Amino acid sequence: MQLTFKILQQVSKDLSLLYVEDDRALREKTAVVFKNLFEHVDVAEDGLEGLKLYKRYYDNEDRYYDIIVSDIQMPRLDGIGLTKSIFDIHKKQKIIIISAYNNKEYLIDLINLGVEGFMQKPLSSENLLQILYDVCISFQKENIISLNDSYKYNFSISALFLNNKKIDISENEQKLLELLLKNKNQSFNAIEIFNHLYHNAPEKEFSSDSIKSLVKRLRKKVPENLISNTQQLGYSASF
Repeated sequence: MQLTFKILQQVSKDLSLLYVEDDRALREKTAVVFKNLFEHVDVAEDGLEGLKLYKRYYDNEDRYYDIIVSDIQMPRLDGIGLTKSIFDIHKKQKIIIISAYNNKEYLIDLINLGVEGFMQKPLSSENLLQILYDVCISFQKENIISLNDSYKYNFSISALFLNNKKIDISENEQKLLELLLKNKNQSFNAIEIFNHLYHNAPEKEFSSDSIKSLVKRLRKKVPENLISNTQQLGYSASF
């Protein structure tokens, strides 16, 4: 497949990105590209500002950025320090590092830390498109399920979103929803759901009414007709 801006946009348009770069000219030029690709983009001029934005975004949105793109060599806090600090907060964070040719000695450390990929300066359109596409498509393959045009579920952070706004669900609602989503079109009766929820609490007594009540509450928070049930088979999800 010949990657194009339009193809990348199809998998990036619902994602958020933090871009950290101390070179003002490059930062401003590349930020324009990112803002045409991603739903939300924040920009920082060094690692310290980037870390502050990272924490602020979580405080405001109750979620982490989907992707971080950062230079290595920056004042106050460099890319390695930023990467370590972010992984201390959120180990599953996807981070792409921008490196100059003379930064090779840093790359092994970053690989060992678990970064997703590298872009070499000067940035080329081909390299930029390919690395961003590989990272963005991983969300669709591994982490995010679209329930319809408005609802999405992110398995990596166990969160349900309506138009990219997080919906509050209880722990048991989350466990039930994940059980149904991971086993699409497979039915589970009340006893099977109860055992799934309370397998670590053998003292808990089974109640079919509590399961019915749980399903009823969850149905109010997910797309209409996502959860169906039959008396013989139990509950299932189709999307």
